[in-house]
Amino acid sequence: MRFKRQEPFRYQFGQPLAGSLRVAGIDGKQEEEHSAYIHDLSPHGMKLETLRRIADEHDKTTVEIAFSINNAPLRFFGKIVWEKPFGRTYYYGVRLFVSAEEEEMLIREIKRHAALYRKRK
Repeated sequence: MRFKRQEPFRYQFGQPLAGSLRVAGIDGKQEEEHSAYIHDLSPHGMKLETLRRIADEHDKTTVEIAFSINNAPLRFFGKIVWEKPFGRTYYYGVRLFVSAEEEEMLIREIKRHAALYRKRK
């Protein structure tokens, strides 16, 4: 299996971050809101977990993800690029749509979180 992770880094959280995920309506369907748990995060993507399946056609699914890191509320749009069912949960890979400024801010917050997490250990 080949991976296409060309990211400079991908931070894995010791304990997943809680957040929410909103799926825009597809083909006239109503919007869906899900609880989500973020397992890892990079400047352009993330792996998250939900308790319900999100969509049948994830290559067409745009999502809005909201979460907090270091008490900084963050909100990004992205596209689901893969799905993996596991028991009663579903894991998703999300490619984030970020501007250069958002990317810098996200990198800064991830590094800050990592430094604070190391101090707590």
